[in-house]
Amino acid sequence: MARLLWTQKHDFGPSARSGHAMAFAPDRACVVLFGGLAPVSGSPTTVPAGDTWEWDGENWTQVDDMGPSARQDSAVAYDRNRDRLVLFCGLTANGPSGETWE
Repeated sequence: MARLLWTQKHDFGPSARSGHAMAFAPDRACVVLFGGLAPVSGSPTTVPAGDTWEWDGENWTQVDDMGPSARQDSAVAYDRNRDRLVLFCGLTANGPSGETWE
């Protein structure tokens, strides 16, 4: 059995977080990360994030934040038939959301 070898590729990108949504977008040839719970600078407190990042295998790039409101625990999947990412649900500052975004 082959051994898994990890190599750190980059140390700049989205802040540490949990409860984020992440999926591969073949049309863009990258992994897309959205939202999650991110730390408040200099504090142990976390808040829902609304930022979107792309990982191209070498670098993280923050992309336009005009999209879903900040949220955690949403789900995202790639729809091959329509060639787009679909994000559903999540817990926002106003409570659970049943929104669907593309």
